[in-house]
Amino acid sequence: MIPYFKKGFNFIKENPKILYSLLLIVLIPLALFYNTFFTISSFQKYIDYELQTKALIAESIFAIFASDIFKNPEILQEKIEKITNENPEIIKIQVILPEGEKFKISASKNSQEIGKEISTTLINLAWFQNLAIANLTAENGERFWNVVKPFSDPEGRKAGLVNISMSLKGPDLLVLRVVRNSYIILLFAILLSLFLVIHHTRLFKYPILFKRLQEIDKMKDEFIRMATHELQSPIVNIKSYISALEEEISNFLNETQKEYFSRIQISAKNLSDLISDILEVSRIEQKRLDFTPQKISPQKAISEIVKEFEMKARAKNFQLLFEEKEEPYLISVNPHRFKQVLTNLIENAIKYTKEGKIEILTTADQEKNKYFIVIRDTGLGIPAASQKRLFEKFYRVKTKETADIPGTGLGLWISRQICQKMGGEILFESMEGVGSKFFLVLPLSR
Repeated sequence: MIPYFKKGFNFIKENPKILYSLLLIVLIPLALFYNTFFTISSFQKYIDYELQTKALIAESIFAIFASDIFKNPEILQEKIEKITNENPEIIKIQVILPEGEKFKISASKNSQEIGKEISTTLINLAWFQNLAIANLTAENGERFWNVVKPFSDPEGRKAGLVNISMSLKGPDLLVLRVVRNSYIILLFAILLSLFLVIHHTRLFKYPILFKRLQEIDKMKDEFIRMATHELQSPIVNIKSYISALEEEISNFLNETQKEYFSRIQISAKNLSDLISDILEVSRIEQKRLDFTPQKISPQKAISEIVKEFEMKARAKNFQLLFEEKEEPYLISVNPHRFKQVLTNLIENAIKYTKEGKIEILTTADQEKNKYFIVIRDTGLGIPAASQKRLFEKFYRVKTKETADIPGTGLGLWISRQICQKMGGEILFESMEGVGSKFFLVLPLSR
């Protein structure tokens, strides 16, 4: 054993570069595996959570109208068939009514089940605890979200249960395909590393490994873009069903049920906003946004944007002030991206201002060839501890005052990225409890 050890030691001593290659064999596969495993695991959890939320929203919608028309099984059965036909991932919908100490199926996707008794732990628990219960199960290698939710009659008494099962087959197949492709790439990376050791061409192979890493990162971005794009369609369906259903049964809804509709609409909008922001991040990172500049009048553009927010400001009982003035200056920006950034900054100011006013001021510095737009509010302000992280992805200021304010934590990151790509910058100064000032700095057109 000792002679072999000495030979190995002498070989490494004579060829010290092999240590770098050996290190690459370990570190590169580990890095690729960690990146792949972490990304896929995180996205799997994200998909599971979003589909669970979708199932709960669908259950809540169904429970609202089921309570009003469960006495008419024909109409209920017709709606169930329509929902399941338009949403193939929903594999089971049952409306269950109590009869004494037992439960019977009143309406179902499978018409043969109607009238049959049913009893499961999930149904009993949801009924007696009067809670919506979601359970992730697997059967024959396929995963499902099972959600059971009680619904009440117009007098507020428990009337029955809605039982929905939603298949995760589609997302699971998508994740499985990405896992398989990622491990194939990982295997190729390991083989390339071994090739480095055998031929002592570490420096020559660096570009190849770097290219592989870029391919994996691009694949990850494409996967996220594709998955979020696919999520948009069911969210649009849910929002459409909510609106149509509210119009259809609005005369039969009590105040509590109207509040439920409002909460569902808000949740659907927040989810839609998150998906839109994630897609926007993907477009920015993949350089798929158009930043072609044009010469525009900042005063005119700002005035048009401010008019869109005047009603929202009046609804919160504070002033949104901007005094349009005549000036010779033009700025060189992409008009659509400029509107996107300014809209986000004004919307944030309105969102985090409870009283007082919001002012928009402008000035130009010809020597520095810069045009400054200042959005000043008398809102909540930003704590000093949060200011360093304000432009990070998904970061949101967490205080008691901001707990109920919706947002994705992507708006400011997107705005700064867009602004920098147009040759500008976003700066700010803020004091907690006093307010904030955001400075949008853009290049003047010569």
